[in-house]
Amino acid sequence: MELPETLLRASRITKSYAGVRALKNISFELRRGEVHALVGENGAGKSTFIKIVTGAIAADSGQLEVCGQIVHENNPNYARSLGISAIYQQPSQFPHLSVEENIALALEAGSRNLFVDWKARRVQAEQLIRRLGAKIDPRRLATSLSMSEQQIVEIAKAIGSHAKILLMDEPTSLLTAREVENLFQLMRQLRAEGVGIIYISHRLDEIPAIADRITVFRDGETIGCRNASEVDRRELIQLMVGRPIASIFPKREVPIGEIALEVRNFDNDETGLRDITLSVRSGEILGLAGLIGSGRTEFAESLFGLTPSHSEVMVQGRAVTISSPMDAIRHGIGYLPEDRRQHGLILEMSIAANISMANLKKVARLGLIDRRKEDRLGGHYARHLDVKADGVWTAAQALSGGNQQKVALSRWLAIHPRIMILDEPTQGVDVGSKSEIHESIQQLAEKGVAIILISSELPEILGMCDRVAVFHHKTVAGIMRRSEVSQSRIMMLALGDQQVEIS
Repeated sequence: MELPETLLRASRITKSYAGVRALKNISFELRRGEVHALVGENGAGKSTFIKIVTGAIAADSGQLEVCGQIVHENNPNYARSLGISAIYQQPSQFPHLSVEENIALALEAGSRNLFVDWKARRVQAEQLIRRLGAKIDPRRLATSLSMSEQQIVEIAKAIGSHAKILLMDEPTSLLTAREVENLFQLMRQLRAEGVGIIYISHRLDEIPAIADRITVFRDGETIGCRNASEVDRRELIQLMVGRPIASIFPKREVPIGEIALEVRNFDNDETGLRDITLSVRSGEILGLAGLIGSGRTEFAESLFGLTPSHSEVMVQGRAVTISSPMDAIRHGIGYLPEDRRQHGLILEMSIAANISMANLKKVARLGLIDRRKEDRLGGHYARHLDVKADGVWTAAQALSGGNQQKVALSRWLAIHPRIMILDEPTQGVDVGSKSEIHESIQQLAEKGVAIILISSELPEILGMCDRVAVFHHKTVAGIMRRSEVSQSRIMMLALGDQQVEIS
């Protein structure tokens, strides 16, 4: 039976939480064989809408139709039975089960077989992963996978469900450029087969390459729907934020001071890092570019004492030993990790508690935390970064992704670092929050903080950094000044095709 032209229609969908309207008469339509991009700032209502479509929550009012059928009472099982499947930004896997087991659990729900066909499971997992152009052993435990590999497994689970409606929430935020192209090729195949895809992404440069239409949400309302070929990036940003953004990368010239941190012939046997020589000066933003697995994150973790190295580290011209994060903090080093939900925040704790965590001396006396001091400290930095929440007592898990990242960054601003390591600080963050985070980074540089910025987004590296060190195979392939750097030169170094003199 051929699918109808319209696979999904949402009409006047409304949803409120504690008197606050998250969605206000939202309308949305998905056609057969279409990639429909859904864009908007964090907090615009995209996630709430997706949860209603997948049956995770119920709308207060409005109507949802799937393949011409009105959905009266939705829930996750019913949504799956209607052919709806979702890929979320944060992978959700059982860490101590294998890849093939995680995929099977998603696809064999309700199976009454008494015996497990392990061979069939393995073949199924291999075929799905191969379809994505990836190579992951199905027998590997999920806990051993990189973030990129976890996301590939999530996509494989969704593809294997043979969905008619596929929702993709930031599916490329953890993928390499090659993996993104493989995913786009697969999406084009699914589109040709009649699958309708709702595609959510903050990477606005991706959308023209894959989307047919674009719908913009802002403040819980539908602002408009356009053909992707008829709207440019500038107009799209203005629709999303309700105001023009002069510059997403507010780079300003800053006087560069003395060397704040330096390593020479830096090695780490545990992580495979080898022969790394680089430095960063006060007021300077040093970018670390390279492919996933090239060693950038491992280098950051080693500098912060999470995986200590026996190599010498010079801080403010003095040789120091960093054996733990406490050592790093004592030497004025802050570290914002890549995975904010797993390592950057304690989601169950309040905004104030998360912000004060690295600076307990300011809010505690005789081992007891003074809640008023904690609230004042948290409130100061939450206001500084414009964290949108009901109050500093709000749990971090209740915040949007962009606001969670602001809280994670605020924790380190509170210790007044001399050296700040930022690993993918704007990953999965909307364009408005991205601009605000970039402005905070620029202000840190202006205060003389030495910044190491790790990013997989080359426009961010080019737009924000004074120099760029490119990693390849766990070492530095070359370092370029701002005047020398280009996307093509970064990629050539990252792929090991060329050597550039270290500046």
